Formats: sequence, C-alpha cells, structure tokens
Amino acid sequence: MTPQDKNWHSDIEAPLKLTSDSEITWTSEADVIVIGLGGAGVAAALQSIENGLSVIAIDRFEGGGATKASGGVIYAGGGTSTQKEAGVEDTPENMFNYLKLETEGIVSDETLRDFCEKSAPSIEWLKGHDVDLRGTLWPHKTSYPAPQYFLYHSDNSLVPSYKKHAAPAARGHRGYVPIKQGAKATNLGGSIFDPLRASAEAKGLKTLPYTEVRQLVLDSDSHVIGVKALQFADDDTLETYKALRAKANKLFAMFPPIIPGSKFFFKKAMGHLEKAKSLAESRIEIFIRADKGVVLSAGGFVFNSKMMSHYAPKYAAGYPLGTDGDNGAGIRLGQSVGGSADNMDRITAWRFINPPLSFARGMIVNENGQRFINEMVYGATLGVEMTENHNGRGWMILDKALVKQALDDVKGDKALAFQRALAKLNAYFGAKKAKSAKELAALIHVDGDNLAAQLADYNKMARGEIADPFEKTQDDIAQLDEQTLVAIDIGLAAKLFPCPTLTLGGLKVDEATGGVVSDDGRPIQGLYAAGRNAIGVASWNYISGLSIADCVYSGRRAADSLSAQS
Repeated sequence: MTPQDKNWHSDIEAPLKLTSDSEITWTSEADVIVIGLGGAGVAAALQSIENGLSVIAIDRFEGGGATKASGGVIYAGGGTSTQKEAGVEDTPENMFNYLKLETEGIVSDETLRDFCEKSAPSIEWLKGHDVDLRGTLWPHKTSYPAPQYFLYHSDNSLVPSYKKHAAPAARGHRGYVPIKQGAKATNLGGSIFDPLRASAEAKGLKTLPYTEVRQLVLDSDSHVIGVKALQFADDDTLETYKALRAKANKLFAMFPPIIPGSKFFFKKAMGHLEKAKSLAESRIEIFIRADKGVVLSAGGFVFNSKMMSHYAPKYAAGYPLGTDGDNGAGIRLGQSVGGSADNMDRITAWRFINPPLSFARGMIVNENGQRFINEMVYGATLGVEMTENHNGRGWMILDKALVKQALDDVKGDKALAFQRALAKLNAYFGAKKAKSAKELAALIHVDGDNLAAQLADYNKMARGEIADPFEKTQDDIAQLDEQTLVAIDIGLAAKLFPCPTLTLGGLKVDEATGGVVSDDGRPIQGLYAAGRNAIGVASWNYISGLSIADCVYSGRRAADSLSAQS
C-alpha cells in the first residue's frame, strides 16, 4: 500500500528522495532518530545511548504513549529476580513452552527462545534504571490484581489445557505504585516508562515533544537518512494546544461511554480537540538527519477509525484502547518506503469477567445458546474467540446466588474500583432475569432448546457427573438454579460492559535485527521498527504485559543493530 491508495487513511506522505544532502536544510542531526517515545521508543533510545550513539526522539504528543497509559505490567519469566523473591519457579524453556501456545508461530522458534532467554536479564536492565518491580504475589486467576500485589498470572497459565504444556508461573510484573494510586488499572505505566525516560535524558537523549513526523527522507540509493516533521513555531500556540488537549482528555476520563449523559461530554471534548487541530495547522516544517538510521515505534492504529474499518471491520464496535497517538502513522511511514505490513486484521478484544471470580463460574453462551469456551480463560482469549467465531455475541449465564456472591467478591478492597463498578452496573441494570432456560432464551434472543440442553449439561458438570469438554475444573463450575436465572450481555457491543480493543499488526522485520523489510524480504536500509509498529512476539494473541515486554525487547534489538553498523 502507498500514499496514493484510496484506503491509505493517513497524513503520511510519500518519501522525499534526494540526489544530494544540499537540497534541503537540516534542522538537527543525530546517529539515531526514534519516532514515537513510548515503551519501544524509550528502550531503543536508552540502549542506543548506552551503546555510544546520539539520539533524537520525536513524539506527536508529550511522550509515553500507550505504555504510560497502561496498567504498568511487563510480562517476564524464565527465573527473574522478582519471581525468585516471590518463590515462583520458572525457566526460559518453561516460558517458551507456554508462549509457544499463545504466539502460534507469529515469530520463529529461534526468536521466541531468544525473547525468553533475555527476559530475566531484561528485568535486571529495567531495575538498573530504577524501575521498581516487587515480588508481592497474587497466586490465583485474575485479570488484574488488587493494588497491593505486584506479581500475578497475567495469562492463561493456570487454565488446565495450558498447564498440560507448561508449569504455571506468575509472569505479570507490575511496576510499583503506592496502593492508593494503584486502585485503578490505567495510567500506571509511568512506573516503567518514566524511570527509563529519565535515565535516557540524563545520558543525553534529546526529545522533541509535540512534533509530528509526516515524511521519511531518502538518499539517492533509497536509504532512509532522515525525516520531515511539523513543529509549533511559538510557545504560546503550543501551550494553548496543550491546554485544549488536556481539557478534552479530562472529560474523556471523567465521563466514559457507560456513564449516562456521556455523549454530551464526548461532544464537548471533541470540540476541544477540533480547536487544537486547527492550531496545529500553523506548524512549520523541520528536517532532521539520521546518520545511522530511524526507528519506528509510534504505536498501533486502533484510534484511526478508517483504518480499523478497512482492516478489521469485525471489531468496529469495540472500545479503542490506547491513546490518540495510535493512528497508524508509524506503520504507514514504513509502508511509504516499501515496507511490508502484515497481520493488520488481527485485533485483541479484552472481554475480562474476572474479578468477580463468581462471574467466571457461570457459563457463557453464543447467539445459538451454546457454550464455546472455558469461562476461566484470559479475557483476550475469550474476546477474540467471541468476535472471530461467534459474531461478537456472548451472554454470561448466572443465577441469583452467583450474582450475590459476585457482588460480595468485589466488596471493599477485594477488587479495583472499575471492576466493582462494572460488576454492580451489570448486576443491577444489565441483568435479564427469568424462571426457566426457555424464558431466558426468549429475553436474550437465543435458541431456547439449545440453552436448556446446555444448562442441563452444565449442571451435570457442576455435580461431577460428566467432564467439561473445555476442561473447566469442577471447582470452577457453579450449579445454576433454573428458577433464578440471570443473563448479562458481554458481547463486543455491550452498552454496559465495554470491550477494549487493540491492534496487533505491523511492519514485517528481520527478526535478527528489527530492520523493516519489503514484501520480497528485501531490507529497507536505515529503517527499523519496534513495539506495535512491528510484527513481534505480541502480534498474535495478547496477554497482559506481553506488549510492553516486546517493546523493551524489540526496541533494544533495533538499538543493538544500529550500534553494530560500521
């Protein structure tokens, strides 16, 4: 795809090819230019500097990206010092055996093994730059632990079908934040990002925030040698721009879509963003030269609705997860010079139902009234299966006793505030109630005979009379009272139960170097990609923390490759 394609849906321009450096005036110069200062960008920048290279990092906004906006989890194993502190046994081979199930060949076995073998050393590298990772362990299944726990199973490793292949090991390493601050699961990624940025800047990193790269610059041999970017010409305009964005983001945070009346505040927030966009039209062009190469690390494209509709229409009803910097610009920059993109239709959908654990003890059915998964699986496993193979539809079937227990599960400090709010909202306002399976089926528009048969079988599983074909253990199956049945919509478009989505596709790279390649495998000289801009370990299935782990791995890989150049 090129900028001339009708489905380009991006402001990224065709590359500027020079016959001589003298054709343009370079504003500044460094060995390495990093485009997008998030998790992958800061890892690439810091490692490059440690390797003796000079770096300029450019970010469309203030920096941090989706990494800083995240829950602050990095997936690591193989025997990290944090695991050892908590008494968790793990090896690189065990970690490989587990991730082999999740990654499904998206990277080679050689690359996956390298990722696993470098996992524990990566944690030491992070700690060496003041990232605080602690071994307070939550040993049970959960989508995200209570704020006092910093090591947990952020994957499917406790699910029986996965335990057959690898011994369970807690690998979700949360960056430390005080308990009060940690009572939410967003905007905690600064616990990982901020120390790395501070370390990089202390060592000489030059940053250009609120600067947007629009074009790659090539030499006469088509090697990437720099970028054209847009930058605010005066501080007053920039400060007004930042203030408008801050107002918009505050409204988005205070009035999410599930809050009544949120549409009014959404429109108001979008008005602030439109004013900010008009101010951005006054920016001036600057050209920055990269003596060794450019690293693309500008995130995914989930906030580009046109790209989403083109590549992944099934997921259009999901709730975009990330930041508005995730507009696909990094991927399009790579494609503009012949880089090949892949897996662009692969999206993760986060249908987390645990906590409360009691929700997961009920059964989930599709639009035919039939179960299709072990309800205890990791939320992204559930969300993708539901969207890819069941038209994005799903109902959680409980009974009155299970709902009551679920509300107790999230009382006080047993769960985070947003987990408690979602459980209450759906239990009180989103529940459909009936006194028989067929009556409930009519309310939720599924096949009544199928639902009745499924309920009967599920109760037999709860009593231990038959085994679950999805290998759910008897302890995790609740017997449901047909006289007090409850159904809660958990579909992709559920109004009271938002389902976050995130893009997984990106540019094809040489897995040994991180260099961007063309459709025929030819390297694009001078261009590298990392994090969500590249196909990597986290590009098939999502498990919590794997994306940030891949950011660190792929960012440092690109830096080492750049440093190895003569």
